Amino acid sequence: MVMQIVKLGSAFFKHILMIILVFMTLNANARDISTEIKSYISNIKSIAVEFTQTDSMNQEFKGMLIIDKPYKFRCNYYEPFPIVIVGNKNYISLYDYEMNNLSRVKAAENIFNFLLVDNIDFEKQFQVISAIEQGENYVISVKSNDLNKTSKITFGKKTKHIKQIQIFEEDNIITLEFDKTHEINNVANELFIMKDPDLFGRAARFNKADLEKKFNIVR
Repeated sequence: MVMQIVKLGSAFFKHILMIILVFMTLNANARDISTEIKSYISNIKSIAVEFTQTDSMNQEFKGMLIIDKPYKFRCNYYEPFPIVIVGNKNYISLYDYEMNNLSRVKAAENIFNFLLVDNIDFEKQFQVISAIEQGENYVISVKSNDLNKTSKITFGKKTKHIKQIQIFEEDNIITLEFDKTHEINNVANELFIMKDPDLFGRAARFNKADLEKKFNIVR
């Protein structure tokens, strides 16, 4: 069970980076996307949104996604899911609380360097398969050329907030349902830093109440 969770977390690590890139660059490159969605994505600043993640194995986990553009994000799962994913200008890190293990790469030295720069060749990295209106939603399907994986992102037409992400694995479908999106400011930088546990000990674990103390919601 633990290995399945870790494998799932590692897969989601790659996909969440792909999706964050879509948030950061889609407005300038995807001509097929509706003006409303492009405008929403281009104007995202700092946000916090809770999510529920399910998969084909009927596992369910909850957490919060925090994005502080242009460089920083935290995909913070609540217990019992043992993984947290953080990114900043220097590093992208995946930490396993059960194993007390940190996997970290320098952002400037790996394929996810595109998180750090503005002049992205979006079409080299991704394909926008479709962008359609579906009832009260806009639905965008995006394929990563590097991972050869497809994700489907659903936005509310009225709110322009992200409602759902589906990640299609070879033998699994990961679905994330998002609650209300909050614009935030004064975000604590510690949320985006993961220190070496061999030197600094086990990383702090944050629940919803802990996280909400680390930023202010814009009213």
